[in-house]
Amino acid sequence: MSFRAGRPINLIFIILLIFLGIVLLYGQTSTKHTSEDGILGLRPNVPLFNRWSSCMAERVFNETDHKIFWAKFQIWTDECDGKAEIDQLNLVPLQNSDETKYGLLPVESDPLGSASNLVTLGIGKDIDAELLYKQKMNEIGRNISFYGADPITEINADLYAKIGKYFPFAVGSDAGYSTASVYVNGTYLNRDVVHVDLIYFFDRILKIKTFDNIWLDAEGAEYPLFDIFHKTGRLERKGIRFCQMSLEVHSPSEPQQIQFMELIKTIIKEFRFGIHKNRLVGHMRMYLFNFGDSYCVRKFLKRNLYELISKEDREEMEEEFEENLISKN
Repeated sequence: MSFRAGRPINLIFIILLIFLGIVLLYGQTSTKHTSEDGILGLRPNVPLFNRWSSCMAERVFNETDHKIFWAKFQIWTDECDGKAEIDQLNLVPLQNSDETKYGLLPVESDPLGSASNLVTLGIGKDIDAELLYKQKMNEIGRNISFYGADPITEINADLYAKIGKYFPFAVGSDAGYSTASVYVNGTYLNRDVVHVDLIYFFDRILKIKTFDNIWLDAEGAEYPLFDIFHKTGRLERKGIRFCQMSLEVHSPSEPQQIQFMELIKTIIKEFRFGIHKNRLVGHMRMYLFNFGDSYCVRKFLKRNLYELISKEDREEMEEEFEENLISKN
């Protein structure tokens, strides 16, 4: 009799335990999501980048002559790199046969996983810098995937296949078949090449939304791609981002010098990318880092170099920076 009377009580007790378990599980899940949303909702504030941006703004917005702008750009960036103490970033020099590229390695405390990627657009029969970066990544126990595109298959195909996936075409602002300047046997020649749209290559072929490194040497075809650096550009609209870029801007015509000047002013105004270690060697060799993206900052910068702030505070900081530009010009 007591056994029968206890059955409903036991059943109720079991139901209560199940209910409490569901509540606790839901509570843990909600806390986890809230925590993740809190991290994702934060934005970086990097004091050395703020100093660099202010320093550059004083220079670039006071110059309207495109020829002088091109000639002085390395001088300005060298001065501002020094004032902002950019060497704290610990940029790694990566030497290939005729130039030095730069890159950041993931920090030891990187909470975002060990996988990284690097895309080479314009291989130029030389992967010394890629091999060196791969070696340095391996030394810190990190994996990296390489993707390279170049329309000249001779040497490039076999060479790049040693480290990653090779694509036998040029990558540009649109798709088609046209004449392009390519590097063959130590000299530049005009060749008919197939080229693939950059966004299609990233989004549909590689199917990658976040690029840790892009090395872009498009032999003059980079000018139509300048909008990829804009907040409202094609990459942004597709939800594609990059953290680092080694960019070569080839000797410009006068209209291209104007285009270059406008690009740099837009980059400084939009307060996202730093442009460092620039060298004018006929072409302009540049390194860019995305200081405005929390993924990039958390993955590649030491923790003492930044703080994470709310999205609203970050937007207020950007607005204040832009207002200061307007008031000074």
